[in-house]
Order: sequence, then C-alpha cells, then structure tokens
Amino acid sequence: MAPYDKQHLTVIRAGGISTDTTYEPPLRIGFGISDKTIDNPNATMGRTVLVPGAKANATHYHSVNDVVWYILYGKIHCWYARHDGSDRKEVVMEAGDFVYVPSGAIHVISNASETEEASLIFCYVGVPNTDAAKTVWLSEDGKTVLDKQTH
Repeated sequence: MAPYDKQHLTVIRAGGISTDTTYEPPLRIGFGISDKTIDNPNATMGRTVLVPGAKANATHYHSVNDVVWYILYGKIHCWYARHDGSDRKEVVMEAGDFVYVPSGAIHVISNASETEEASLIFCYVGVPNTDAAKTVWLSEDGKTVLDKQTH
C-alpha cells in the first residue's frame, strides 16, 4: 500500500502530454504516465497513434516487463515471436481488443489501413519509464541486436 500521504489521485490532462516521434518511429506516442508526470510510478502508460499507411515500428522486445494494449480505434497489424525469433505469427487487432505481450516476446505493429488512422493505449507494467523497460532492438529478421542509435 502507498504511504498515507501519497494516497491521492493524479490526473494528467491530454493537453499536458507532448507527442514523441523519436522513441518508435513512425509511431506518434504520448506518454501520460511515467516518472516525468508521476512521482515514482509502477507503470508507464500512454497512447500510440498510427497515421494512415504507417509502416512497422522497429523490431523489439522488452526484457524486464510485460506490456498491455487496448485498441481504441482502427485496425493494427502485428507480428510477434519468441525472443529468439521462433514461432512467428501475425494478427490484425481491432477496436475493443485487449492485448497482452509477455516480457521477451518480439512484437512489431503497423497500421493495417492506408486510409484510416488507428490508435492504442499501452501500459508497460512495473516500470517507471521506457529506459527501465530495457528494450532490446532487433534487425527486421528478429535476430540481430541493434544499437538504439541506428533507428
């Protein structure tokens, strides 16, 4: 339980969230909950917008945390695999879908539509920011580890 003096609700208004286009291009991400907006949170949460025709984000997995998504609107194509690249599968997620991505699962998303925007809400469970997620960036083959600077 949180200490008594920390047991208060914090509201982060949409107008107070900037759009990050550098973390996972071409995605447009607004981080609402992180250690930049909340003192010592146990999650990182935000909204991702995929513009019409948005190609895939960088191939990656999170080594220390699970990720959950809620698809707000549109259709989002996802391919996923185990962290060694095996057992690759594809799925198209639709508005209203809840998605659970376990730690270590490679995942890549893109907009399934060339004409309509899509959006999802995400939560990195148990980490206060994206650095704490210890994301491992991979080449498109899902096997070669890349330096984040190459993206």
